[in-house]
Amino acid sequence: MRLAVISTPDPIRSPAPFRQRGRGMTLALALGLVFPSLPATGAAWAASGEHASHRVGASVEELLELARGMNPELAAAALEAEAAQARAEAADALPDPQFQVTFDDISKNAAGWPGRVGTYKYTVRQMVPWWGEREARRKIAEAESRESAGLHADRLAEVAMKVKTAYADYHRVHLSMDQTGELVQVLRALVEFARFRYAQGMGNLQEAAAAEAERGVMSTELVRLEKERHRIRARLNALVNRSPDAALVEHPQLRPIPPPEALDPVRLLQRGEEVNPALGMERARLEAAEGSLRLTEKNRYPDLEVGFGLVNRREEGSRDGFEAMASINLPLQWGARQAQEREASLRERAARERLNAERLRLESGLREAMLSLEEARLVESTTRDSLLPQARVALQSALKGYENGTAEAMTVLDAVQRLKKFQIDWIKAQFEQQARLAEIERLVGGELP
Repeated sequence: MRLAVISTPDPIRSPAPFRQRGRGMTLALALGLVFPSLPATGAAWAASGEHASHRVGASVEELLELARGMNPELAAAALEAEAAQARAEAADALPDPQFQVTFDDISKNAAGWPGRVGTYKYTVRQMVPWWGEREARRKIAEAESRESAGLHADRLAEVAMKVKTAYADYHRVHLSMDQTGELVQVLRALVEFARFRYAQGMGNLQEAAAAEAERGVMSTELVRLEKERHRIRARLNALVNRSPDAALVEHPQLRPIPPPEALDPVRLLQRGEEVNPALGMERARLEAAEGSLRLTEKNRYPDLEVGFGLVNRREEGSRDGFEAMASINLPLQWGARQAQEREASLRERAARERLNAERLRLESGLREAMLSLEEARLVESTTRDSLLPQARVALQSALKGYENGTAEAMTVLDAVQRLKKFQIDWIKAQFEQQARLAEIERLVGGELP
């Protein structure tokens, strides 16, 4: 029964409709106020599409696009990833050569101070690491670059999950406000009719007081939901780097939940193994730890330093010449090197264990999220298809019974509370599905088709 069939004065402002039942609105018709808002994508919300188009957030995809381009945390992670990539490009470069000037054969003057320089030497020296050290450094830097890229991807997945969850929460609050507001109108009509019955000597004051108290409780709930709406809006705006009070759509639309056949656990786990950002970071850390172990083992061997110089002799009859040199360091601190190798080996083992732990976390988290999603799907469908229609019929029957004098006001209030409970369960199940879907998409590294 729709509100469009009502063509009489407002029953909330005047009890006249109840005194003139022949041409007025009956109490049972007040239930039509509740019906239009029950579907999440019903006509009442669809009618607001034109107004919503002027505000940000018509879909969660729009907010995700804004977050990718404007979130400061993502921007910082992207810059760090670029910095790590730049560092990897020069990781295997040779050390800078050294230029040395030497003054030899310095004679004394008459006062005993250094006088004439007999020989000038100009030398260039270059340190050459042991074979394989440069390649090990390059692989370590490349692994660290992949770790930074994985960190950026992980931050992106985390922000995307926060946006999706907050957007679903934003939808939950708006839908709760709509349905609670319409129940408040039904209760107002009930209060007016209870007062009318009391004035006619057909009821008692307790009925009107109980209805008024229940209306006050739901009005207070509306105030709480309004404040919660502002908090969620501030959270969403912060994720996309906007002012906390920046405008968002008033009636957000939820993403469709993929069908059960698209949530195959084996395929999702395989996809998570390949592209999960946290798992990719742990793989990169393991590769870096393995490279550090190889580099530490290379430190057992000496590095080579070579040099070439020009000798300029200033004495008469002397001839200029050249010189060459080669030197190695002596790795005699075996105790220190053994400690370094043991440290690198333990770090490599720790990185391997962290990788295994992340794999287990991925598998258990994915399984738990999928079970929670399926549970919320069943609760939502059962509540929508069975419990809510029955609660609406029960409320309509209670309203008619109270209007005809065959039921008490408490029966109507019980029916209102039961309908409210099922509405809360239905809205909560919708939110849980969206939150668990966002969690699954973070674990598998991207949106599901």
